[in-house]
Amino acid sequence: MMRRARHNVFFLLFFFHGVVISNRNSCSAQPYLDQFWYNAISVTRADGFKDYAPQDWHQIPCPNVEDCLAYTDKWEMGRNWSLEETDICQHCPAEAEAEVCGLHHQSPIDLKREYGFEPGTHPNANECIDLHWMKYEDSTCTLDQLENAEAFTIERHALRISQPIEVYDNITQDTDGLPDGVRLMCRVSGIGSRFGRIDYSKGFSDWWYLSHMDIHVPSEHTQEGRRYDAEIQLAHFYSVSAWNEMGTVSVFMQAYDDAPVYSYLETAICQWRRYESQVRAECGLDPISQPYPGCTTVRRDRERRRHRQRNLRRDQMTDEEKQRERKRKRFQNAAQVILHNERHKHDRDHTDIKILLDKADAEPAEDKDWDAWIEHQSKQMNEEYRLYHSLKQRDFGGNHTDDLHQKFRQLQEWNNVTWFNYWPMLGARTEYYFRYEGTQTIPPCHGKRIPSSRRNTNHWRVMKDPIRIHPRQLEELKRLLADRIAPRGSLVNECGNDTAAKVKRDPTDPQTILAVDTARPLMYTSKHHFKTFCECKDWQSKWAEDREWCSIQNINDRFYEQPYNFETNGF
Repeated sequence: MMRRARHNVFFLLFFFHGVVISNRNSCSAQPYLDQFWYNAISVTRADGFKDYAPQDWHQIPCPNVEDCLAYTDKWEMGRNWSLEETDICQHCPAEAEAEVCGLHHQSPIDLKREYGFEPGTHPNANECIDLHWMKYEDSTCTLDQLENAEAFTIERHALRISQPIEVYDNITQDTDGLPDGVRLMCRVSGIGSRFGRIDYSKGFSDWWYLSHMDIHVPSEHTQEGRRYDAEIQLAHFYSVSAWNEMGTVSVFMQAYDDAPVYSYLETAICQWRRYESQVRAECGLDPISQPYPGCTTVRRDRERRRHRQRNLRRDQMTDEEKQRERKRKRFQNAAQVILHNERHKHDRDHTDIKILLDKADAEPAEDKDWDAWIEHQSKQMNEEYRLYHSLKQRDFGGNHTDDLHQKFRQLQEWNNVTWFNYWPMLGARTEYYFRYEGTQTIPPCHGKRIPSSRRNTNHWRVMKDPIRIHPRQLEELKRLLADRIAPRGSLVNECGNDTAAKVKRDPTDPQTILAVDTARPLMYTSKHHFKTFCECKDWQSKWAEDREWCSIQNINDRFYEQPYNFETNGF
């Protein structure tokens, strides 16, 4: 059944992102600056701390969770999470000669189409119990709001887009000098704010809310042994906190020579370049030397406007407003709020700081013609494809050049794009997916397998088709990760190159990047992953591309010879 509306407005959220760095208490001398990376060997740095390779992630010491730099996403700081209930990053490699971990549900894994056969027709078939598509509804965050909130960041392990939060004051009293809660920063007059939300089928009667998305290069999951050029992971928290569950929807990306540049990804790339430019400027470093078609003008115009607005606000602030602003900056993300509550829950007179889900978050599902809306999205992308190839053949001799890239951008008016926070779901152009129960793919790799329980589970939904992107876009994603600069104030490598990626450069030209890797190695599968593949027989898709794919009657041809909604020869 479709998700029922919830009427309660306040929830304590237990699933949010963010690196938490706080002042050490009197019992400890300094933060734990060990980090994780994707290189094959763990290395001790000059500061005495280590960068741990994937097979050693379980050895990362973390006696005091709030000060562990390596635990990028501190899900365990949510209600009822504890390190004792976590198998920290079990290393269960797919290539191991024996099942070294026994039964487990670590991620990522190789996904098999054979799960989708009718039960009884294949030994590994597992019936999909889902009854409908994952409906996704946008948040109230516009592109300008995301930019002003600095929601586009380059993390050591991924390119990230966050749903930004802000603190709010109790309007009647403020007795402890702290803000009394946090809420989604993106507000609309007359509506309020709403996190992006998605409707998981079967077993989940409430909404999952969008926290952030990460892009890994290459993909962490594989499909039938095929590793894709990139993977977008949309991380969600559940609106019911009793189970301590997580939900991640993944979408592959693959570069094809005949694919036009994908508009939403293009907008995100320009935002990450803007962030990169800002970090370099604050560190006193030279500007980015590698150009990217169309981004320079956008970045300069918006940066000028941003600096003017900042300076104007700062000049007009009263002393009281400046004091309130300093107080607001105490909490930059929800994880810090949860950490504060955990740290002080036994303090006398302590009251938890809450995370506000606005009234709009609890409203019933949107009442609109989804079939017509998706049909419009499909036609629009088809028109972009035709325009790109028309320009390419007519004006550029059948070759992709930076001039073609720029002209295509201008004709599509991407500088004025209407942002959609679930854009990866549109680019994939499919409703069908793999589902399984697993963990995070970065430390501390939650969660621990608990027999006969959903507790501590990351519920994965991995879309079957990749987004088709242009190779020039993939090159820039790799460069952004490889050339990452640690922002001013970082505790490790401040203003220096600092990436967790395994990077291979041309020895004769170090600016030429040959390969970038931010993918955790594959884990072997076990029955506790509860793997299945949901496809045509389970419900009819609204995408015309899906329906055409479903018209292929021979299931072996559909699964393996023509596996996508676009023409290919196998995987």
